[in-house]
Amino acid sequence: MTDIHLLGIRHHGPGSCRNILQELEQIHPDLILLEGPAEAEALMPFIADEQMKPPVALLGYQHDVPQNAVFYPFADFSPEWQALRYALRENATLRFFDLPLAHSLAFEAKKQDDCGSNGANDEAIDNPGDPFDLLAEAAGYSDGESWWDMNIEQRRDSSSIFEAVKEAVTALREALPGHTSRRDLVREAWMRRMIRTAQKENFGRIAVICGAWHVPALENMPKVKDDNELLKGLPKVKVACTWIPWTYDRLTFRSGYGAGIDSPGWYHYQWHHPDDDGTLWVSHIAALLRKKDMDISVAHVIETVRLAQTTAALRGLAAPTLEEYNEAVTSVMGFGDDMLLQLIRESLIVGNRLGKVPEAVPKVPLLTDVERLQKRLRVPFTAEIKEMTLDLRKETDLERSLFFHRLALLDIGWAKPERVDGKGTFKEKWSLYHKPEQIVSIIERAVWGNTVEEAVQKYISDRMTGITRIPELTGLLDRVIPANLPELVEAMTIRLDRLSAASTDIVEMMEAVPDLVNIVRYGDVRNLDFSKVGNMLKAMVARILAGGLLVCINIDEEAAGELLEHLSATDYAVSTLNDEELNDMWYEFVQQIRNSSGAHPLLSGYAARILYDKGKVSHERMSDALSFYSSVGNVPSDTAYWLEGFLRASGSVLLLDDNLWQLVNSWLCGLSDEKFIELLPMIRRTFSNFTTAERRKLGEKAKGFELNGADTRTTMEGNSCNDGDASKVLPLLGTLLGIG
Repeated sequence: MTDIHLLGIRHHGPGSCRNILQELEQIHPDLILLEGPAEAEALMPFIADEQMKPPVALLGYQHDVPQNAVFYPFADFSPEWQALRYALRENATLRFFDLPLAHSLAFEAKKQDDCGSNGANDEAIDNPGDPFDLLAEAAGYSDGESWWDMNIEQRRDSSSIFEAVKEAVTALREALPGHTSRRDLVREAWMRRMIRTAQKENFGRIAVICGAWHVPALENMPKVKDDNELLKGLPKVKVACTWIPWTYDRLTFRSGYGAGIDSPGWYHYQWHHPDDDGTLWVSHIAALLRKKDMDISVAHVIETVRLAQTTAALRGLAAPTLEEYNEAVTSVMGFGDDMLLQLIRESLIVGNRLGKVPEAVPKVPLLTDVERLQKRLRVPFTAEIKEMTLDLRKETDLERSLFFHRLALLDIGWAKPERVDGKGTFKEKWSLYHKPEQIVSIIERAVWGNTVEEAVQKYISDRMTGITRIPELTGLLDRVIPANLPELVEAMTIRLDRLSAASTDIVEMMEAVPDLVNIVRYGDVRNLDFSKVGNMLKAMVARILAGGLLVCINIDEEAAGELLEHLSATDYAVSTLNDEELNDMWYEFVQQIRNSSGAHPLLSGYAARILYDKGKVSHERMSDALSFYSSVGNVPSDTAYWLEGFLRASGSVLLLDDNLWQLVNSWLCGLSDEKFIELLPMIRRTFSNFTTAERRKLGEKAKGFELNGADTRTTMEGNSCNDGDASKVLPLLGTLLGIG
């Protein structure tokens, strides 16, 4: 007769680990049935490899759709991990008896299709949350996690623990009949099928290790035909499995992991140092605080340990828990403030441990190439965020930059560019942060090539063929050039040339110019030839000169506002190039806008300002233009738009450029009272775009000017002002600037 032992566990916890090992030592099972997919059994031998260092995870994914994937994480303190090691150590037969990935991933694919087509998931159930919260409430704990930790993980006497867990979960399942989803019901039916199969093979002692929630469903077996009905017609897909490194951070609830825990770092300590009286833990805290330049002595450590032990004794606990240690650290080291504890929480309670898997683990070629490059360039995956500043004049840093840019082009978000302070194109700053899900992205991109360089070229080439807008292509080209892929750049340049030749959209061309200028300005740090792009840029500006004026005529305020942004970006970009021919073409186009009577006044005003700043229009002519646009014959709205364009983003410029200040100030002071009152709403609209600080400083600057009719000069000495004249104009200036 087969003796079946149902061992219900939580997926991560040192107490559950010890309970499992003690029970297995007593049972000496002939067969261990472990919750997990059958496809993973082929990867079991790697567990005994010396290079295998938890935390790690089994990754299962749909072969043709890698993003449909599932992870099975393991830490040293995971009961399943210890059961796997026990089976290898004792030569016991072990089988994964959960629903195979071929079916479970097919469930996920179907669910996503249903969500996409119906906007909702038909499998969704009314989930009341963690079912152990009910037990926690009855026992006086804050939540189910605290209840399990205190009664299972911290428990010293493990006798009859699995029987107690089974009784508790049976009561919960009876009280919460709707908590189990259809997918879990199918899984449990498959588990029962596997148990029946094992019974027929005449194993004498079978240990069944699974999540505690499933135990009642595996003990009270329904009829075979009922399970067969549940398992009838299961969908199926082709899957693959591998081992990948994992992190303690991704074992936490906050990461979105359904079986997550609060404190992986604490559990790691409990598993590896079960007999420590707290001295080692608190010493570790002290070491971390000293690294933060906190003054922590040995006396602090001694008093913290004593306080934690005393608090535990007062609460009737056999030993302090994490809560007692945290309270003691706050009291002794932080003097009642938990700020010190928050400084080290990530590295202490969560932990920044990253696992490692053997090199012999089966991997897609692209992932192998990524790891090879990481090893050669000394930029391995790490659990913490790492920032790197690269000097592109150094060969190794240049190769790192190419590697980072290529991964970014593959949409693998491990390395992200950051803003660099200072001048020059030889410096880059990157932020590196590894998430295990990035491995899935690498596997997904593996269909494009076996090496990073090959995959990038094919992946971007495929994206390029679907691009029909010039700005989108120039933006992508701007990202491709730093990756040093000359053949791809050549193909994209040809594609861009064809798009620009066929395009009649002047706005698109303006939108593309800043990216093209950035490409040309990139410099020769990477020794790339940008002459073709430079020729294309000149051709594009020439086409803007030929037909750009038409898009500025007979348009409304919204269209003019959008066009103004493109004009501003293009003007800034062109002005950064030391190319006289290109600048002359651009200023000729801006002159057309200024001189056109049909151009929107917002654009005409901005064009006048560009030409004035570049010295293309004299002070006198600009003064005449201000007078013309504020004259009686103009529509008030046109005057307002022209002024807004002329003074766009000029608050700081008015403060620093006395020529512009005098131009505007002279014009304002030359207005009659009636004309000033009429224009005041439009002027206020223009100045309202300045910041409060800019308006305040403009008012202060006005106090330094002495006004004598139409003559204006700067005066820095306050006692030289004509107080009588100033008292007449200052209220109007205050109203104008909105500062009362």
